[in-house]
Amino acid sequence: MLEHLAGVRDRVLAHAEPLDGATVLDVGTGDGLIGLEALERVGASGRVIFADISPALLESAREAVAARDALGRAGFVETRAEDLAQIADASVDVVTTRSVLIYVADKARAFSTLHRVLRPGGRISLFEPINRRMFPEPADRLWGYDVGPIADLADEVKASYMATRDPAADSMMDFDEHDLVRFAENAGFEQLHLECHVDIEPAAQMRAFDLQTLLDIAPNPLAPTLREVLDAALGAAERDRFLAYFERAVAEDMPIRRSAVAYLVARKGA
Repeated sequence: MLEHLAGVRDRVLAHAEPLDGATVLDVGTGDGLIGLEALERVGASGRVIFADISPALLESAREAVAARDALGRAGFVETRAEDLAQIADASVDVVTTRSVLIYVADKARAFSTLHRVLRPGGRISLFEPINRRMFPEPADRLWGYDVGPIADLADEVKASYMATRDPAADSMMDFDEHDLVRFAENAGFEQLHLECHVDIEPAAQMRAFDLQTLLDIAPNPLAPTLREVLDAALGAAERDRFLAYFERAVAEDMPIRRSAVAYLVARKGA
């Protein structure tokens, strides 16, 4: 997973170049995946502002920056992507995000806010999953694994995911790559470029997971874990039948990874 995320980080920053001497605002920084690498690329005269809604993640990023002895070239702001009230108008050169807008209900407002904080000629470089393209999974798949022989139980599990989902998760499915372009253009961005990558392929990296690991993973931060869904959806006998089959599938089958993602680069007019 870290190898995959490093590739996303590098592509987002490559699209944002040139970065030497730039002020970069990393929105939804998390623990600093993109921001920390940006700090290396902006050089001694550049600056990176780490922005996130989570104080704990900002503190983690601050500790990582301190370990690099670079606190003098960094800022830390607790804020939402559609707000950024602490960031002055026309004060940054580059805005980066990774999987942030999927958690924002008012995406049009977020794009307008990103446009506001950029200096003339500034640019955004964004990465977003396009979940609408890949979900729901085919009827015979759950988390990529073949569940055809227990399709009746898998249907109950999928239905439970839908019934117990956080309403805020609707923002993860309510847009596609065309909407990203529309939001950016309506916000006033110019020179837009979007790449959409769709991949359906065997997921060899998931072979490293065992059943107990998978049971305690949630598909996204707003969803319950698979273990929680099984407890809610199935009776004891059904749960035992599901786990007996699914454990074999995890151990023996090659799951199928379904992915659709978009990279968007756009520039504010001079």
